[in-house]
Amino acid sequence: MSEPSSAQRFAPIALWRVASGLLITLFNLFGEPQELARQHSMSATDHKLASNWLRCVEALFRKLLLIEASHYEKHVTQKKPRQRAKRERREMAFFPESPEAWRVTFRIMERGRPRPRLAGRAPAMAFSSRHAGEDARAPYHSAWPIAERFEALLRVHDNPAPYAKRLARRLYANPERIASIVSEPPELQHRIDPEPYADIGKLLKDREPVFGAAAIPSDTS
Repeated sequence: MSEPSSAQRFAPIALWRVASGLLITLFNLFGEPQELARQHSMSATDHKLASNWLRCVEALFRKLLLIEASHYEKHVTQKKPRQRAKRERREMAFFPESPEAWRVTFRIMERGRPRPRLAGRAPAMAFSSRHAGEDARAPYHSAWPIAERFEALLRVHDNPAPYAKRLARRLYANPERIASIVSEPPELQHRIDPEPYADIGKLLKDREPVFGAAAIPSDTS
């Protein structure tokens, strides 16, 4: 994981370093994306704990992306028209040792979108319980979805600008969605120091009017 640089970032670099520290803690606790992918499954206890930590880190990244997004003017975020290319169906391979080649998405607002089955996965491990109807009380759960979300976080960390521009475009179109973006698990405020936690909250309130809606609640927990 590279050190966050100030290039293409608007949120204070000190806050991105806080995010880096939390991401490193996540990897130290549960393994890096390729390590999780290689192990294929996780115990129910580890899966539950990893999911909780993951939700906290994702919530922190969403807040920072919202701050980043608020610095892009509306015209900068607009897509340039381009001719739609004909897409050919092809089988996608998924190799644990090559996380940089995985097709992953950091989802800020959409949840539960169906996902294609990728070659190289065991069928029973292809989806999380949310997607495949797996019994939440099962002793083991697939590690693949967790590994993919870890990799998505890493990509946002290393290059947040494209994600921030995409988020800004969506919020200029629908600013009421800000409230759902800044929601967070209650554990987040206990996993980072009080000062940066407060700084992020203040920045969010200061940048909120950019999208034309007073949507950020005073208590985002």
